[in-house]
Amino acid sequence: MHSFLTPAFIRNLFIAVASGLVISFSGFRSEGVHVPFLFNMLFSVGLGWLEPKKGWALALMQVAAIFVGYYGFSSFVLAERPDVARFATYLAAVPTLAGSFMGAFLKRAFL
Repeated sequence: MHSFLTPAFIRNLFIAVASGLVISFSGFRSEGVHVPFLFNMLFSVGLGWLEPKKGWALALMQVAAIFVGYYGFSSFVLAERPDVARFATYLAAVPTLAGSFMGAFLKRAFL
């Protein structure tokens, strides 16, 4: 039986956390929700591509990093538009999980 925590998966966990923090910070610096959602879809599709069978775990880690980043950044970074940062954070789970599924599907379908 294969272990769930492989070295590649551990490496990709750090990528998921870093991308979640980038997505969260982009919500603070953007004027609209399109840039954070674009970053969210690109990073989550990439995570699904990296780990097709375990992409859901990376997506959940990315969502957790987005929420932690939002509450961490909100204490010392002034948002350009606080409503955009809040909206992009609370809806982050939907494109993250969908993008991870799409990345995993594309890798399995074409490779």
